[in-house]
Amino acid sequence: MAPPAKIITETEYVTPPKPIVSNPDALDLRDVEFVIVTKDNIDEVFDKLKDDKVLFALTAKDYEKIALNLSDLRAYISQQKSIIILYENAFDE
Repeated sequence: MAPPAKIITETEYVTPPKPIVSNPDALDLRDVEFVIVTKDNIDEVFDKLKDDKVLFALTAKDYEKIALNLSDLRAYISQQKSIIILYENAFDE
């Protein structure tokens, strides 16, 4: 029986290509109109909203929660941008 063939191991370093990912489209947010309803203007507000089917309402505390949620989303998106930049820069070295 013949001896096994000699195994030669070579190490080759390969740099992976930089991913080609385009930036997302810019946001085009829609304007939102808030109407403050008080006991003094409730009749006037309801007269203006006759044609609408629904009126959404929030307490001041819930409006504050929405504002805090949006702030948290902005912070999260900022963190994600930082991670993306870190990975993009890793390919530039």
